[in-house]
Amino acid sequence: MQKTVSFTLIVFQVIINTFAQLLLKKGVGSVDFRKPTLELLLAVISNTHIFGGVLIFVFSLLLWLYLLSQFDLSFLYPFGSLSYVLAALGGWFFFAENISLCRGCGILLILIGVALIAKS
Repeated sequence: MQKTVSFTLIVFQVIINTFAQLLLKKGVGSVDFRKPTLELLLAVISNTHIFGGVLIFVFSLLLWLYLLSQFDLSFLYPFGSLSYVLAALGGWFFFAENISLCRGCGILLILIGVALIAKS
């Protein structure tokens, strides 16, 4: 049971971290980065997607710190690479980004690597 809870927390951390990144991506799409610094800062701070992304990212960081206290770094850290997979899929689904054959092969290699580490 403890192992299932542990893996659930690890996967949850990866998912919310990726969700935060997707919110940030959505938010910066409506920010004009050519504005003067103060206007740019206000635009970023007042953007609800960016604000939500940052809040979720902070929660993700706190959960990551907890997980670091529970697991060996050499075991835990490779699970973070699952966020590359989820971000690619999220980019494809939400932003119509292309997943080329080469990128798809890379995603498959990541999944195989994480599966091998999870078995260790």
